[in-house]
Amino acid sequence: MTPSELKKLLYDYGITPVRSRGQHFLLDESVVRAMVAAAGIEKGMHVVEIGPGPGILTAELLQAGADVVGIEIDITLARLLRDRFRGATFRLLEGDAARFSNARLSEEFGGAAYRVVANLPYGITSETLIKYLSEKPLPESLTVMIQREVADRIMAEPGEMSALAVFVQTLGEPRRVINVPAAKFFPPPKVSSTVVHIRLKSREERAAFFAGLAPEHFFALVRIGFAGKRKKLKNCLSGPISASKIDAAEVFSAAKVSPDLRPEDLAIEDWRRLAVALRQ
Repeated sequence: MTPSELKKLLYDYGITPVRSRGQHFLLDESVVRAMVAAAGIEKGMHVVEIGPGPGILTAELLQAGADVVGIEIDITLARLLRDRFRGATFRLLEGDAARFSNARLSEEFGGAAYRVVANLPYGITSETLIKYLSEKPLPESLTVMIQREVADRIMAEPGEMSALAVFVQTLGEPRRVINVPAAKFFPPPKVSSTVVHIRLKSREERAAFFAGLAPEHFFALVRIGFAGKRKKLKNCLSGPISASKIDAAEVFSAAKVSPDLRPEDLAIEDWRRLAVALRQ
């Protein structure tokens, strides 16, 4: 779809992109082809698409033979999508994507496995990643277009880690697919974007990592650590640990983690050893 064709389609439906909803519509079909390829979509696969907009990604998913369930909050865009894809293997759920549980989405496919492929509005990136990486039943993978700065954060290495990076890398394996400049959208956003593919780790991989640990306790420890951004671990964690009548120095020693490190310096395995030492 050319920029002029997209603008005409939107005009015909009286649609003006709403920036507050993150409505920056992708123009470049090579980008959506890269997304579909990265997601490994083949004929008969089940896909959830969040915020299809005017349907440039939807069309590519359907072309690949996918069975697509879209979630769209904008009622005018919902009408456009129903008109455009009438008769195709496409179903539309109207409303806020956060309102539809993973169980509800799985029901759309008769309980079969599904993948998430979406150009995400920037404002819901973190909550969407958290939802689909942790709420059961889990999708097989996420292939999402997100703000490049956020993509860099979730794929960070020790030295630049964040709580979100620890969460994503503990539960999945993120990789960069393609960077997308602002000029590829209408209207262009003020930032560039990146397509990220996240393979969700298997039940066995998660069980091995959390052996003897409650995931909620592990991530609570991480959140407490990162609450004191740029502070040393001994300043972030010693108080909360000591408040539980536990010797913080013993915890750091048992975990083989220096209390003089900062939270962003730790790899996910370091956090695991801290959580195990704290439990013991």
